[in-house]
Amino acid sequence: MADWYEVFDNEQVQLDTRQRVGRLVVALVAGIALGAGSVPVLAFYLGSPWLALGVGGAALLGAAVAASRAFLRLRSVVWCVKLSVHRIVGYDYARRKATIPWTRVERIELDRGGLVIAEAPHEGIPGRVLRIPHLFPDFAALSHRVVEYAEAHGLPVCVNGRPWQFLDVAALYPFMADCEIAGSVDRSAGRALEGGEGA
Repeated sequence: MADWYEVFDNEQVQLDTRQRVGRLVVALVAGIALGAGSVPVLAFYLGSPWLALGVGGAALLGAAVAASRAFLRLRSVVWCVKLSVHRIVGYDYARRKATIPWTRVERIELDRGGLVIAEAPHEGIPGRVLRIPHLFPDFAALSHRVVEYAEAHGLPVCVNGRPWQFLDVAALYPFMADCEIAGSVDRSAGRALEGGEGA
Protein backbone atom coordinates (compact mmCIF):
# COMPACT_ATOMS: atom_id res chain seq x y z
CA MET A 1 0.00 0.00 0.00
CA ALA A 2 1.35 3.42 -0.94
CA ASP A 3 2.17 6.07 1.65
CA TRP A 4 0.33 9.38 1.78
CA TYR A 5 2.62 12.39 1.85
CA GLU A 6 1.96 15.97 2.85
CA VAL A 7 4.11 18.23 0.71
CA PHE A 8 5.50 21.60 1.80
CA ASP A 9 7.80 23.53 -0.50
CA ASN A 10 9.30 26.94 -1.12
CA GLU A 11 11.27 27.49 -4.32
CA GLN A 12 12.65 30.76 -2.92
CA VAL A 13 14.59 28.71 -0.35
CA GLN A 14 16.09 26.68 -3.20
CA LEU A 15 17.09 29.83 -5.12
CA ASP A 16 18.54 31.52 -2.01
CA THR A 17 20.55 28.42 -1.13
CA ARG A 18 21.87 28.11 -4.68
CA GLN A 19 22.99 31.74 -4.56
CA ARG A 20 24.75 31.15 -1.24
CA VAL A 21 26.51 28.10 -2.69
CA GLY A 22 27.58 30.17 -5.69
CA ARG A 23 29.00 32.91 -3.47
CA LEU A 24 30.83 30.29 -1.41
CA VAL A 25 32.41 28.80 -4.56
CA VAL A 26 33.52 32.25 -5.74
CA ALA A 27 35.00 33.02 -2.31
CA LEU A 28 36.79 29.67 -2.23
CA VAL A 29 38.29 30.15 -5.71
CA ALA A 30 39.36 33.69 -4.80
CA GLY A 31 40.91 32.40 -1.57
CA ILE A 32 42.85 29.71 -3.40
CA ALA A 33 44.11 32.23 -5.97
CA LEU A 34 45.08 34.68 -3.24
CA GLY A 35 46.79 31.95 -1.23
CA ALA A 36 48.72 30.65 -4.23
CA GLY A 37 49.69 34.16 -5.25
CA SER A 38 50.92 35.04 -1.78
CA VAL A 39 53.43 32.15 -1.58
CA PRO A 40 56.15 33.96 -3.60
CA VAL A 41 55.64 37.13 -1.54
CA LEU A 42 55.86 35.13 1.69
CA ALA A 43 58.98 33.37 0.41
CA PHE A 44 60.60 36.75 -0.20
CA TYR A 45 59.70 38.15 3.24
CA LEU A 46 60.35 34.94 5.22
CA GLY A 47 63.52 34.11 3.31
CA SER A 48 62.52 30.48 2.87
CA PRO A 49 60.33 29.01 0.11
CA TRP A 50 59.61 25.92 2.24
CA LEU A 51 58.34 27.99 5.14
CA ALA A 52 56.21 30.03 2.72
CA LEU A 53 54.77 26.83 1.23
CA GLY A 54 54.00 25.55 4.73
CA VAL A 55 52.22 28.75 5.76
CA GLY A 56 50.34 28.95 2.45
CA GLY A 57 49.42 25.27 2.61
CA ALA A 58 48.14 25.57 6.17
CA ALA A 59 46.02 28.58 5.20
CA LEU A 60 44.59 26.73 2.19
CA LEU A 61 43.86 23.67 4.31
CA GLY A 62 42.03 25.80 6.86
CA ALA A 63 40.00 27.44 4.10
CA ALA A 64 39.14 24.05 2.60
CA VAL A 65 37.91 22.71 5.96
CA ALA A 66 35.79 25.81 6.56
CA ALA A 67 34.35 25.64 3.02
CA SER A 68 33.51 21.93 3.33
CA ARG A 69 31.63 22.58 6.58
CA ALA A 70 29.73 25.42 4.94
CA PHE A 71 28.87 23.22 1.92
CA LEU A 72 27.58 20.46 4.22
CA ARG A 73 25.45 22.94 6.11
CA LEU A 74 24.01 24.38 2.89
CA ARG A 75 23.37 20.90 1.53
CA SER A 76 21.28 20.10 4.61
CA VAL A 77 18.89 23.02 3.88
CA VAL A 78 15.78 21.65 2.19
CA TRP A 79 13.35 23.54 -0.02
CA CYS A 80 10.82 20.73 -0.38
CA VAL A 81 9.61 18.50 2.47
CA LYS A 82 7.38 15.44 2.23
CA LEU A 83 5.95 14.05 5.46
CA SER A 84 4.36 10.68 5.99
CA VAL A 85 3.64 8.48 8.96
CA HIS A 86 6.81 6.48 8.24
CA ARG A 87 9.41 9.00 7.03
CA ILE A 88 10.42 12.51 6.16
CA VAL A 89 11.83 13.28 2.71
CA GLY A 90 13.72 16.46 1.93
CA TYR A 91 15.21 17.90 -1.26
CA ASP A 92 18.28 20.15 -1.20
CA TYR A 93 19.23 23.04 -3.51
CA ALA A 94 20.44 20.59 -6.20
CA ARG A 95 17.21 18.55 -5.89
CA ARG A 96 19.01 15.66 -4.22
CA LYS A 97 16.63 13.58 -2.13
CA ALA A 98 17.32 12.63 1.49
CA THR A 99 15.00 10.23 3.28
CA ILE A 100 14.99 9.69 7.03
CA PRO A 101 12.59 7.17 8.57
CA TRP A 102 11.02 8.47 11.79
CA THR A 103 12.47 5.42 13.56
CA ARG A 104 16.00 6.71 12.72
CA VAL A 105 15.45 10.32 13.86
CA GLU A 106 17.50 11.25 16.92
CA ARG A 107 15.86 14.59 17.73
CA ILE A 108 13.85 17.51 16.40
CA GLU A 109 15.22 20.98 17.14
CA LEU A 110 13.38 24.28 16.76
CA ASP A 111 15.70 27.28 16.68
CA ARG A 112 15.92 30.78 15.18
CA GLY A 113 16.67 29.35 11.73
CA GLY A 114 13.73 26.95 11.64
CA LEU A 115 13.43 23.19 12.21
CA VAL A 116 16.34 20.78 12.36
CA ILE A 117 15.68 17.05 12.00
CA ALA A 118 18.75 15.06 13.02
CA GLU A 119 19.18 11.41 12.11
CA ALA A 120 20.85 9.17 14.69
CA PRO A 121 24.36 7.89 13.88
CA HIS A 122 24.35 4.40 12.39
CA GLU A 123 27.30 2.00 12.49
CA GLY A 124 29.73 4.81 13.29
CA ILE A 125 28.51 6.98 10.41
CA PRO A 126 27.08 10.37 11.42
CA GLY A 127 23.43 10.78 10.60
CA ARG A 128 22.05 13.23 8.09
CA VAL A 129 20.56 16.54 9.11
CA LEU A 130 17.63 18.23 7.40
CA ARG A 131 17.22 21.97 8.00
CA ILE A 132 13.82 23.47 7.24
CA PRO A 133 14.06 27.28 7.20
CA HIS A 134 11.28 29.35 8.75
CA LEU A 135 10.90 31.03 5.32
CA PHE A 136 8.28 28.46 4.30
CA PRO A 137 4.96 30.29 3.92
CA ASP A 138 3.14 27.56 5.86
CA PHE A 139 5.94 26.99 8.39
CA ALA A 140 3.49 26.95 11.32
CA ALA A 141 1.50 24.06 9.84
CA LEU A 142 4.70 22.25 8.82
CA SER A 143 6.23 22.59 12.29
CA HIS A 144 3.00 21.42 13.91
CA ARG A 145 2.97 18.30 11.75
CA VAL A 146 6.64 17.53 12.43
CA VAL A 147 6.06 17.92 16.19
CA GLU A 148 3.00 15.65 15.99
CA TYR A 149 4.96 12.95 14.16
CA ALA A 150 7.84 13.33 16.62
CA GLU A 151 5.50 12.94 19.58
CA ALA A 152 3.80 9.95 17.94
CA HIS A 153 7.19 8.25 17.55
CA GLY A 154 8.43 9.26 21.02
CA LEU A 155 11.17 11.55 19.69
CA PRO A 156 12.61 14.42 21.71
CA VAL A 157 11.59 17.88 20.56
CA CYS A 158 13.91 20.67 21.68
CA VAL A 159 13.73 24.45 21.47
CA ASN A 160 17.19 25.99 21.37
CA GLY A 161 18.62 22.81 22.90
CA ARG A 162 16.08 22.41 25.71
CA PRO A 163 13.08 20.01 25.76
CA TRP A 164 9.99 21.97 24.77
CA GLN A 165 7.87 20.44 27.53
CA PHE A 166 9.82 22.57 30.04
CA LEU A 167 9.46 25.85 28.13
CA ASP A 168 6.69 28.31 27.44
CA VAL A 169 6.81 27.60 23.72
CA ALA A 170 3.84 29.84 22.94
CA ALA A 171 5.70 32.82 24.40
CA LEU A 172 8.84 32.02 22.37
CA TYR A 173 7.04 31.09 19.16
CA PRO A 174 3.45 32.43 19.01
CA PHE A 175 2.58 30.26 15.99
CA MET A 176 3.03 27.17 18.22
CA ALA A 177 0.24 28.28 20.61
CA ASP A 178 -2.31 25.89 19.12
CA CYS A 179 0.05 22.91 18.98
CA GLU A 180 -1.14 19.86 20.83
CA ILE A 181 -0.08 16.24 20.55
CA ALA A 182 -2.86 15.30 18.17
CA GLY A 183 -5.53 16.88 16.07
CA SER A 184 -4.64 20.57 16.28
CA VAL A 185 -3.26 21.12 12.81
CA ASP A 186 -5.19 22.11 9.74
CA ARG A 187 -4.52 19.06 7.64
CA SER A 188 -5.19 20.94 4.40
CA ALA A 189 -2.12 23.19 4.80
CA GLY A 190 0.14 20.80 2.88
CA ARG A 191 -0.72 19.23 -0.43
CA ALA A 192 -1.40 15.53 -0.06
CA LEU A 193 0.13 13.16 -2.57
CA GLU A 194 -0.38 9.46 -2.93
CA GLY A 195 2.54 7.37 -3.98
CA GLY A 196 5.87 6.02 -2.84
CA GLU A 197 9.05 7.91 -2.06
CA GLY A 198 9.35 8.98 -5.66
CA ALA A 199 6.12 10.98 -5.40
